[in-house]
Amino acid sequence: MRYDLRKLRAALVVAPLFAFPLIAQAPDEVVFGDRVEVELVLVDVFVATKDGSAVTDLGVEDFRVFHDGTPVAINQFTPARSALAQRPLATTVAAATPAPSRTAGSDLPRRLVIFLDNLHLHPNSRARLMRGLFDDLREHLTADDEVMVVAYGGGPTEVLLPMTRDRGALKRVFKEQAESGAVSLLASYDDLRILDIIERRHSEETLTSGVVAGDPCVDLGYIAHSHAQQVQGRVLGTIYELDRFVSSLAGYEGRKVLLHVSDGIPLVPGAEAYRYASELCDGTGVIKGIENAVDTATFGSGQGTRWNPTQTAATLQEFNTADEWTRLAGQANTYQVSFYMYQAHMATAGSASADRTRTSVDTEMEGRRNKQDALFLLADETGGRALLDSNDIERALVQMTEDWSAGYQLAYAPPNPGDGRQHRIRVEVDRPGVRLRHRKSYLSKSPDERIADRVVSTLLHGTSAGDSALAVDRTNPLGIRLRVEGQTPAERGVTNVRLRVQVPLSGLVLLPDAGVRRGLFTVFVAASGGHGQLTPVGQKAVPLRVPVEGAEPEYVYSVEIPIRGDGGYVAIAVQDQLGGEISFVRERVRVLSSS
Repeated sequence: MRYDLRKLRAALVVAPLFAFPLIAQAPDEVVFGDRVEVELVLVDVFVATKDGSAVTDLGVEDFRVFHDGTPVAINQFTPARSALAQRPLATTVAAATPAPSRTAGSDLPRRLVIFLDNLHLHPNSRARLMRGLFDDLREHLTADDEVMVVAYGGGPTEVLLPMTRDRGALKRVFKEQAESGAVSLLASYDDLRILDIIERRHSEETLTSGVVAGDPCVDLGYIAHSHAQQVQGRVLGTIYELDRFVSSLAGYEGRKVLLHVSDGIPLVPGAEAYRYASELCDGTGVIKGIENAVDTATFGSGQGTRWNPTQTAATLQEFNTADEWTRLAGQANTYQVSFYMYQAHMATAGSASADRTRTSVDTEMEGRRNKQDALFLLADETGGRALLDSNDIERALVQMTEDWSAGYQLAYAPPNPGDGRQHRIRVEVDRPGVRLRHRKSYLSKSPDERIADRVVSTLLHGTSAGDSALAVDRTNPLGIRLRVEGQTPAERGVTNVRLRVQVPLSGLVLLPDAGVRRGLFTVFVAASGGHGQLTPVGQKAVPLRVPVEGAEPEYVYSVEIPIRGDGGYVAIAVQDQLGGEISFVRERVRVLSSS
């Protein structure tokens, strides 16, 4: 059974009821004209020799880019930063489509997000990591680099430190995390406990002499299957939350590096338990000399109901999450997020099981690789790196900073922009004996989907340097204002909050038409509430018909949105459909007590 992350997203988020009021005048079916937008796909490329040395002297003529296997023209080219002193900052290649105005990548601050996956990070690993991470960061980052720290423990991602250059605040967060509680103990305990349960159930039906007393394999498959379902729920929840968080980085321009810290995440949930059960029952354990192992092919009773261990490989395909990780990578690539996957030394999960159960070395090693495969896949698909089973976090930081200074950036216009599909990217270079790392795919989003992601970004991270470190130029060019008009208690901890959006007409493009001026803008709205829950982004098109004389200076629009708990934030985006300008505004909402 395959799982669609988009359906999972809908299932995990509580859907709000947006009350969009009707407009006083009936919208006429008037076509205002088409606004053409050019979408460029940005691809960061790192080129190195076989010994790992960066290659920084390539020109645009050395590169070839393929979109879904078809060659495409390179619209923009930015050379490796370490070579910028000798080369122009950005070389634009003549192409059929115009290049959008962009700030040169080297003018943007370097941004690092440290993602502490506490659900998959043992407290011992985290405490050891936190003690030295600040000193390592201080050594390898410049004063202008911005850092954000977030933590995931099975629920909504918590922003521990917004994007900042404040090293004192960064040090305090690391100290607090080193002393915080143990989220991952339950997951680690379950992984070990299930192997004990399988071994104990198997041993109960056998004698120490190896003479079969019962049917040792009758229900081991069901035990492994139940465990695999539980682990799969945790893994899919992690992918969903990473997907949501990556989307929230849409407001930060340029390349972002996400340093994901964990003890490993299984690509195939429950694989180790399934493999162990198979080893005890399919005859391989007998060959390997595992005590009490049997071969069900030669064991008669229970044939009608006993689990068939020879079907393990086919069963595990139902739990394989490779497609979900690949889709997450496409989402990350859309917003130039590269994953650097750091796996702390697995001294608490994989190796401990060998002391408590009689698994073979093959099964033990397969279990370890399974917890690394997802990390490698995500790093490889996003052009990042994976540092696996290591106590050397500094090495990951060195690799990250080397990539920052040695990467090229290519841009091309896709043939089918905004089609909602994930597209594959391949880059080749005319230089023998070199290796390339780059984004392998991207998710082609419509303009409305991109705005919705920016609304979530505004909701979680703010809109300006005064609100947070979010660096988005001209976040409110239309000059819109947002305030709370009223609140109405609903049920089950939900309060319906009525918002007033004031849109100055002077910022909108209005076209004359038979004694009036016509325009069109679209409102996007979302809210956060108790326990970090976010509503989906609601959207409504608002046509305007404004008198030429005597019109009010602004258009007032009201919207009602539910908020859970005692308050949160509301984020609004307004897009002028004729002029193209977009404004983003965030407002804090405190729910009034009904008492």
